[in-house]
Amino acid sequence: MAGILETIVERERRRMEGQVFPTPFRARPLRGEGPFERALRRAELPVIAEFKRASPSLGPFALDADLASRLGAYARGGAACFSVLAESQAFGGRPEDIPLALGFGLPVLYKGFVCTRAHLEEACALGAQAVLLIVRVLGGELPAYAAAARALGLEPLVELHDPGEIPAAQACHARLVGWNVRNLADFSEGPADAAPLRRAFPGALLIRESGLRSPELAREALAQGFDALLIGEALMRAPDPAAYLDAVRR
Repeated sequence: MAGILETIVERERRRMEGQVFPTPFRARPLRGEGPFERALRRAELPVIAEFKRASPSLGPFALDADLASRLGAYARGGAACFSVLAESQAFGGRPEDIPLALGFGLPVLYKGFVCTRAHLEEACALGAQAVLLIVRVLGGELPAYAAAARALGLEPLVELHDPGEIPAAQACHARLVGWNVRNLADFSEGPADAAPLRRAFPGALLIRESGLRSPELAREALAQGFDALLIGEALMRAPDPAAYLDAVRR
């Protein structure tokens, strides 16, 4: 890890020091397909619509965004799932947004920089169905974190940024595999190719993340072999997010 990523992870470790989150009564170990994966596989529009207020590359660009109105537009546009940022300083996330997002009836991804078991407990306590696990952050600990997530009933979405990270995701038998074109060291963008991922994960659901600035680029990503899309900044900046999603569908 280097640069921005290292700073964020260290800050998140400090945030979680001494934190204890009660496990909800509803939590049950997850085996096989969960509601997040199911929603994406069955959706007419397999999009994870993200809510975030800022990013390291853009700074604060949507600090005044209203969570309810934005997520309502995502739901009207046909999004299959939500992604809600939990990291506050770089992305303007708020963990308390997750229970509010659940009120729309769609599965929710706890999106943050999971680097302690307390992060998994927080995601579970907040009611999220899925949690983001970043290979570059967890390294050799990834299989243990994926197993711990499933034990809490959370679906792990395993995020890769480089083909060299594929073996780590294979080791944890990932069912949801995200390919983030953004380099987390400097937040520049790189290429996206679904072919090596499909060979490595023939039965997994492949999710393209980042860089989908227009409906045309989103449609191209699906045509190139990705099964689902995670769209954040473009939807947050769109005057009419429902229309944006409708354009992706067309």
